[in-house]
Amino acid sequence: MLDLNKHAHSHDSLQIVQRDYRYCVCKTFRTDLVRAQRNVDKQRKFQSLHTGTVRVSAAEVLNFEVYSDRAELLMPYVDGITGYMFPVHATRSVAHTLSSSLSTLLYSELNESQEESIKTRIFIDKLEAVSAVTHDSQLKKIISSCYKVIESLPDELSFPLGPCHGDLTLSNIIVDPLSGITLIDFLQTFLETPLQDVAKLKQDFVYGWSFRKHSSSIGIKAEILCRYHYPSAITQIERMYPIQIKLLTLMTLVRIAPYIKDDVTQQWLTKSLVKCMGDFLE
Repeated sequence: MLDLNKHAHSHDSLQIVQRDYRYCVCKTFRTDLVRAQRNVDKQRKFQSLHTGTVRVSAAEVLNFEVYSDRAELLMPYVDGITGYMFPVHATRSVAHTLSSSLSTLLYSELNESQEESIKTRIFIDKLEAVSAVTHDSQLKKIISSCYKVIESLPDELSFPLGPCHGDLTLSNIIVDPLSGITLIDFLQTFLETPLQDVAKLKQDFVYGWSFRKHSSSIGIKAEILCRYHYPSAITQIERMYPIQIKLLTLMTLVRIAPYIKDDVTQQWLTKSLVKCMGDFLE
């Protein structure tokens, strides 16, 4: 049986089950059940997009139950290419379809957003919360350096607030020629803005999150794939919100720190944070 937890990076667990003669995925949440409810509500409300070549939709929520000690989400099992599998199985055609579809999604989210001024203090507060639950001493030291970066910013920054997936990494995107592109694992974030999705995609396309455990040869293929199929919308939106996206990219990386489970991920995150702070100061 396929192990869906092998490449997962959270406290939640996944299991393939059979319901009424169809294969489904059962996701079990064991922490922050209120937030789990919000995440599932967000998945339910996502409006499908037609990009001209494929349909981008959220995985159907078949059932969601909250118990005293857990919550369980049932979704259809969707077969396709996702996350760490992209550099191994994705053709140029698949990569192009993914890239153009992600751009359509980002532009759609941005079009539905409204500009608001946000106090940068909320990012300091988030850093403090992340640092408090980060146990690796080296990562805590790097997080401390992030304070200085954020404190150098204006007291307020303008952000487009509106719809976003919230955790739009390649691991949460399933590409299938028949069913199109399916999004899973929506996340309610501390700042609901499409720029969160830009930052999460950069976590993969720039920093190689989903490919960090690949062999060097596959890692090189992943780097080439990401370089030549970089969603054009990311480049355009970065021109509009350069500081905001640098800030959210830094926060996106920092928020991984409490969940480190292995040395490879620890080394990847340390290297990525140092690079991100360097990019921030350019």
